[in-house]
Amino acid sequence: MMNARGKFLFRFGLIAVFTCIVLLLLAPSFVGAWHNKLMVNTQYGKLKGFLSEDRSTMIWKGIPYAKPPVGDLRWKAPQEPKPWDGVRDATKPAKKCTQLYTTIDWIRTGEIDSECSEDCLYLDIYRPNRSGRLPVYVWIHGGSNNFGSAREYDGAKLAVESDIVVVVIQYRLGPLGWFYHPALQTGDDPLSDSGNFGTLDHVQALKWVRENIHAFGGDPHNVTVAGESAGAHNTMNLVISPLGKGLFHRAVYQSGGMAPVTADYGRAAANGYIERLIRYKENVDALTAENRRKEMENNGSLETYLRETAAGDFFLALVKTGSVPTFPVIMDGYVMPFVGWIPAIQSGNYNKMPIILGSNEYELKAFMPLYGSVVKLYGAPSTLPKYSWSDLFTSIRYNNNPKFEDILKTPFDWELYDKTGYFGSLQWKAKNVDSIARELAKVQDKVYTYLFKWGGIGSGPYPFDHIYGASHAAEISFFFGWNKGLFDIPDLTGPGARDLQNAMMAYLSNFTRTGNPNSGDPHHKLPHKRTKWLQWSNAPREPKSIVFDADFYCAKINMMNEEVTFASAEAERQSWVSAQDSSNQWLADNVTKLFLWQPPW
Repeated sequence: MMNARGKFLFRFGLIAVFTCIVLLLLAPSFVGAWHNKLMVNTQYGKLKGFLSEDRSTMIWKGIPYAKPPVGDLRWKAPQEPKPWDGVRDATKPAKKCTQLYTTIDWIRTGEIDSECSEDCLYLDIYRPNRSGRLPVYVWIHGGSNNFGSAREYDGAKLAVESDIVVVVIQYRLGPLGWFYHPALQTGDDPLSDSGNFGTLDHVQALKWVRENIHAFGGDPHNVTVAGESAGAHNTMNLVISPLGKGLFHRAVYQSGGMAPVTADYGRAAANGYIERLIRYKENVDALTAENRRKEMENNGSLETYLRETAAGDFFLALVKTGSVPTFPVIMDGYVMPFVGWIPAIQSGNYNKMPIILGSNEYELKAFMPLYGSVVKLYGAPSTLPKYSWSDLFTSIRYNNNPKFEDILKTPFDWELYDKTGYFGSLQWKAKNVDSIARELAKVQDKVYTYLFKWGGIGSGPYPFDHIYGASHAAEISFFFGWNKGLFDIPDLTGPGARDLQNAMMAYLSNFTRTGNPNSGDPHHKLPHKRTKWLQWSNAPREPKSIVFDADFYCAKINMMNEEVTFASAEAERQSWVSAQDSSNQWLADNVTKLFLWQPPW
């Protein structure tokens, strides 16, 4: 006979065997349930997605939202995608839109990215692995409107932590996305004649979301559009454009840095692109290229010349004949009003909605190593002609080789670098956040602004804190919930960074749900003891921006009551210049001026 211990083990074994049998019998139904949830039926056909490795997120990639803009559809308004038969595989990313290969620190190289194609109008979708109708968050990537793709933005953690559906879109870039020239205009299609093909891609993507996101468990009546840098510029364009009406309900504008341009400017820019293309393809000088362009315009052959040019050549021509420009929206009067953002807001003739606008404390530091060789012309760093600021990224990326102390050798070199980034970023905030918020707050409520400060001295790791700090794009990792920060350098798993990340995602989740960052549904309310994010007030010494920062241990969040204007930023800069030794004042004044923003309105 078995003793008590033996009986227990025998019974436990029977239970375990029975449990295993039940699980094996139920396994097909579990698999079938996942399979059914991953199989969605859009108005264009069926799609099959996949589960993330931890099975927390359902993902669909490479979903077409428009016909490929190739052949006769190059430089045309996007058209609805063609329906397909059977089940489309949505487990692999789409090709990037045509662009130059870009290094991790945003240097555009002299070759076309091998993973790109002119056939690129696709989007990715992430949602939590559960049932229920969820708010929708549409992300427009940055990259000066000349590089970037959906591949760089993993929305899985944002979707799960915020309990939302995340949509990441791609759109035409560079001269394929914004190209305003009469050789391509017919006079009977105001959309295509606008030259704003990338902007029209954004509109088409939002139309696709409106008609199809319900199949993925998203709520088409609760859509937030967000973007960073050029993506923020594109987001604000949708707020201003009459074509954005009714397609979304909230907006998040992160570190926008471009302003709309006039049609005359767009025409002149297009002429410049064409002439650089001719110089590149035909190996001629600038004057010959200009005459060749005019000749083709006069004899009517320019459109054929442009349409027969390979997509990549437009980008190679730019990098081979100079720098690669940004590509802002063109005020054509149809897609974008003839007036700029501020006049449109002042008139009240725009799409009013709750909006978040923000910038980072040291926006410009992300760019200073890129353009640091220019500073060498002014003799900075002052004591070392061998190196320039361009060597800083190499140093931080490759284990202090060359040494930071050999690049920024004196205390003044360090201070000059820091203040150049700081004053330029103050003007960035004045132009791209505070001046817009002030005008918005005159005609609507629910205007929220932030200043992101994590990564600087006291929160970021050395020497990242000195070289980059809270620079351009540094906040993206916090809103998306990633473990790595800007350029994959700082680790974000420390308690302070993680606490700040959780807080910022909570604010964003609430805003996406309700248009108020402080309150969502009962399961997504503001975390305990967090600062209330107050609306922007135009009254003196009243709340303006929430400040996001952290030390090593916890988040440091508070409201600031100061508005930054061009006048206040310049006064602070002049005060610092005046305080320098007379031997350094000229250098301090002229180097800091190199990275200043100018008012666009």
